[in-house]
Amino acid sequence: MKWFQKTLTAIATFNMVFSPVIASAAPEWTEKDKAQLAHYRDYLEPLGYRLTLDPNEKKALVYDKNTNKLAMEVPFAEEGELRKYSPKSLNHMLMEEMVRVKQASKASWSHSVRNLPAESAIFFVAMGAVVAGQLITNYSQNPIAMKQHIEHSLSPIGVFGFFTFMYSQGVTANVLSMYMKNPKFHHMIPYLGMTVGAFLQTYLSQVASDPNVMACAKVMMGGKVSEKDQANGIDADPCSKAYEYLVLKKKLWEFAPGIVSMLISSGLAGVAQSVITKTVLRITGVDIALWLVPGTMHLKGIRLLLVKGLQITAFVAIDMWLNRIVVSTWKNMYDGADFYDVNDRLNDKMNLMKKSRWAADDKDLQAEMKDFRKKMTDWRMMNMSEVYEAHSNWSEALHQMTSMFNTSYSFYDSFISEVQNARNDQTPYKFLKATYPYNGVTAKGLPDDKKDLLFVKPQFIESLQHETVQDTVAATEELLKGEKGKYLYDLEKKKLNSILTKLRSQERETVGAGLSELYEEVGRAMQNVSVSMEYRDVLRTIYGSMGKPYPMMEPGRGWVESYANAPMNEETVKGAKYYRQVGLFMTPKVTDYLVMQMLCGPDVENGDHAIKNSRGYPSVFLPPQIGNPADQFNACNHLGMAPLMPKDIYKYPLQTATKKQYQGAIDYLVHETRPSVIGTAEQPNFQNWWKTRTEAQMQKAFEEYGKSYDEIVAKMVKAVYYPGRKFFNGRPLVTNPMKTLKIYFDSKTRNRYFEGGPVYNGAMNSAFQEERVYLSILGDLLQPASEFNMDIAHILEKDLTHPALKEVENQFAVLNGMMKRIKVANKEGREVVESDLENYELEEQLQNIQGAIKKLSTALGVGDEQEGAVVQLNKQQRNVAVTALEQLQGLATEVMMYGSMANAVSWSKIRNLKKMDIEQQKFNNEIQARLDAMRGISMPGKH
Repeated sequence: MKWFQKTLTAIATFNMVFSPVIASAAPEWTEKDKAQLAHYRDYLEPLGYRLTLDPNEKKALVYDKNTNKLAMEVPFAEEGELRKYSPKSLNHMLMEEMVRVKQASKASWSHSVRNLPAESAIFFVAMGAVVAGQLITNYSQNPIAMKQHIEHSLSPIGVFGFFTFMYSQGVTANVLSMYMKNPKFHHMIPYLGMTVGAFLQTYLSQVASDPNVMACAKVMMGGKVSEKDQANGIDADPCSKAYEYLVLKKKLWEFAPGIVSMLISSGLAGVAQSVITKTVLRITGVDIALWLVPGTMHLKGIRLLLVKGLQITAFVAIDMWLNRIVVSTWKNMYDGADFYDVNDRLNDKMNLMKKSRWAADDKDLQAEMKDFRKKMTDWRMMNMSEVYEAHSNWSEALHQMTSMFNTSYSFYDSFISEVQNARNDQTPYKFLKATYPYNGVTAKGLPDDKKDLLFVKPQFIESLQHETVQDTVAATEELLKGEKGKYLYDLEKKKLNSILTKLRSQERETVGAGLSELYEEVGRAMQNVSVSMEYRDVLRTIYGSMGKPYPMMEPGRGWVESYANAPMNEETVKGAKYYRQVGLFMTPKVTDYLVMQMLCGPDVENGDHAIKNSRGYPSVFLPPQIGNPADQFNACNHLGMAPLMPKDIYKYPLQTATKKQYQGAIDYLVHETRPSVIGTAEQPNFQNWWKTRTEAQMQKAFEEYGKSYDEIVAKMVKAVYYPGRKFFNGRPLVTNPMKTLKIYFDSKTRNRYFEGGPVYNGAMNSAFQEERVYLSILGDLLQPASEFNMDIAHILEKDLTHPALKEVENQFAVLNGMMKRIKVANKEGREVVESDLENYELEEQLQNIQGAIKKLSTALGVGDEQEGAVVQLNKQQRNVAVTALEQLQGLATEVMMYGSMANAVSWSKIRNLKKMDIEQQKFNNEIQARLDAMRGISMPGKH
């Protein structure tokens, strides 16, 4: 253990050099100095140490009382050296240097503004090189890296962030050039500047997000905090609040590992550059430049790209590689050790409540419990950061593909059913051949929970919509008799009479023509400055009183529109990502897009791919075409023409290969949907066609994605079941002087340092530790002890006693057993995941845990059931119990999520195919029963 004692001695020495004992040391002692030294002597002597001072040698000596051996000696500064840094001297030096720094800042600002376009391009290329390298070497970590790079670079935040990077990097580089005189270190200047620039680009918004920080800056520049500012949450003393936010709440401390990482990256990148001599770089740069220059391109631009671009690339690439290592080590050291303080605070606050017989305010204890939950969640996320990040990236990469697949399947299935109905002469109402003149008109008296009828039974709802139209006509006639009508121009009155005449009709097509005329007139009047204000008001009143009328007189278009708007289809269409133009037509709604894909999508029967995958970008599912494969339409090609309106999709003339003419996409699909898709009336074939032709491609794609994602799951399994504590967990290399002394002289603190942090690095072990903390608190409420003394480090070594607590733990153990069914094996030289765990099993076990928690809440008397309580709790105890139970439920959901993450790129498991096979028929029966009930329901207000 001597090596460890020596390490501690070195750490203590390093810290004490900067402590007030040493900083204030001088051969002659003031009364204040003597009082301070007496304080430290009083602290050390009870611990068995003696402090003496040697003014001649200018050092402090610490002896072991028992052996009288020297334990530590620390030198202190020269008096003359300290006088150089008196307030007066510092002020004089700062004033001189500020003039020089101001000039450096001004030059950097001018350069940044002037060169923003060129430098942005260089930065874009440099970052692109890093991203491309990442996609080649570590595709599984982020399959959409290039898409994220492009989107961020082109966003306003990205441009402003880069400008901040450029400006602060330039200021730093200019200032360093003034003070760093040794030419041997000049190659470090760009990289140190990049550290400052990257820090400000990354963290400036976080620092400035607190309103008191900005208000403090305003006050320091001579401004004042107004009453309006205080009403918006700014403190009367914003600088004190800003200090609390940044320092006391350790916001700045969160930035420390990132800064350390960037500083190390600067050093490594600078060393790497210094290895390449100027001659080699010059020759290589010129050779490559001459090879690339196409006549008019300037050599200077290529050199700039090579030198500056390579500097940025080196810095970013090294920092991306190093950042995770530095952050993980840093947080293990400091966050790991902080859990001892959390442990002590929980014990103290529980014992304070017990001492007051639970009469004191429980807010502090509840806040501590919630803060503990957050810290534990953050701890596990830190230990699994690589997995969480990759999982998030993969979810985004596959979201469009999976959501569009599900949306397409639902719409295609419904559409094919309506195609069959349209071809069947026995069907009384053919939706794809019907017009929807009342589309958008409010149905009078129709409750919100019956809005699906607008999609399922529009023909019966039209009578209610017609009533709304007639009520509006009557109200408009009264309106025109009043003041509004007096100020209308004759042409305006004539137009209104034309519209109202059509709306009074009992013929649905005529009413539709009137509503179309109204819709167009509203749009024209809002853009025409020559119309009267009264006319605009009347038009807005008429239009708004009927809802949002938008007649759809093209056959079938209304059904497509009502499908998208029906509440029963909300989950189907919500969140689907799709292209807003297909061929010649704009497709603002997903249903318009799907209709066009039925014409223009990939021909999966003839080998076309429905899955589009470009490395570095999200995967895309392209809904397939279902028309006659012999028909090829010019409408499917853009041809450089201005796009046509969505309504043109439903009336644009289409000619088949056999010269048949159809008016719009719906008309064509009703007659020309291929037999292999639609089947026959007696034996529909869509389900089988979709599964064999389309879903088969999804399964194959997921098999390929799974090979890359297996790397992430393998890392996840290792992180979840990491067996113990990492070396740096709870062992900070540098602490404040007082804490260092406690580590050296206090046995409890020293033992904790030897043991490392109290919380395991493995996610599952730390989850069980967290679970035990809540169960310990609840156990003390069920069976109070004289003192609450919880030890997180050894909490899993003790057995639970109460049956209700045991049941909760048993259910967590079952979930843990399920997770262990996810195994990593080595096949053909790579790690693969083998698992028979299904997502629905995880969901069912989560319900079992919640059931056990519910029984525990009943035993505590805080559940929904009135009977079954085994203890009587007061208000404060109930509050604490409810908080602990809520944290347990959140923890169970988090642990279940690990299993879901493992199954995230398994097609069969994300679709729960095993469970679907069991329940599919039951589900279909329920849906059919619902539709039958809706079609047979009596209409409100029906005459």
